[in-house]
Amino acid sequence: MTNQETIAHFLNAYTRDINTKGRKALSVSGRKLWSYNICIAEYVVEEGFCGFVIHDHWAKGLGVISSTTSQHVGLIMRATEYMPRRLKSQEKEMFCFLTDTIRK
Repeated sequence: MTNQETIAHFLNAYTRDINTKGRKALSVSGRKLWSYNICIAEYVVEEGFCGFVIHDHWAKGLGVISSTTSQHVGLIMRATEYMPRRLKSQEKEMFCFLTDTIRK
């Protein structure tokens, strides 16, 4: 499965809950999109918002983890351009991010 196919799988409402398998750097697991072991996007349904939350792992956001993760964030940003989304990039949210998005 290519990176574009993995992102399409994540964005599709019918396949979003189905985990992707394999040893690729980009994978889907439990309504979350993972780059290696870092959650870069997730689908949320909460009061007042239903859409995608993208964790900004670029230099101006939460910080670059790796160049590959930064590329993965760019792919999901382009793919969700016309969809409901929020960008999680503020420093005060970073501490919640560290405890909530590391795969266990």
